[in-house]
Amino acid sequence: MKNYFLSSVKKAVKYWWISPIIGVIAIILGVLCLANPLTTLSMLAALFVAGFLISGLFEGVFAISNREVLNGWGWTLASGIISILFGLILLGMPIETITVLLFFVGFWAMFQSIWAIGSAIELQRSGIKGWGWVLAFGILGLIFSFILITNPLFAAGFIIYLFAFILLTYGFVRIFYGFRLRSIHKELEDADK
Repeated sequence: MKNYFLSSVKKAVKYWWISPIIGVIAIILGVLCLANPLTTLSMLAALFVAGFLISGLFEGVFAISNREVLNGWGWTLASGIISILFGLILLGMPIETITVLLFFVGFWAMFQSIWAIGSAIELQRSGIKGWGWVLAFGILGLIFSFILITNPLFAAGFIIYLFAFILLTYGFVRIFYGFRLRSIHKELEDADK
């Protein structure tokens, strides 16, 4: 068993160099997002449409398949249906209507936040620990959704910079991770000698 584990670790760290390459690509994409905000916003609009459709589909399937064991499963189903409807509406609109997308994202975030608050109350009634965190994030999401709805320019900038920041952070993490794997790879090679 020990030899099998060691063998699999050696194989995994052998390709340490892939992680830094992914990191560099993510950093380049992050810089490109900052350099081309309109292109980034259009790309994110397409991703939001796909996200609405896919998440709505999965939420609907989850709600229906768990309707006998989930209290309030209808809210989860409604959330899924609304997500699918948002996705279909946005799919039928020209991609240049980014402002409409930002309002949809704001209203979607509002609905999801209200759903999270309702879920937190349900968790609290069921005596499940940690419900306060769900409630706190639901309230925070509700506040954030109001900001998105009332200030679309802020929302557009925020979304672009948040996406770029995520890509840059992910890139640096992957580079760091890759070089940690490299040092493990060297240690394993030295141990074999």
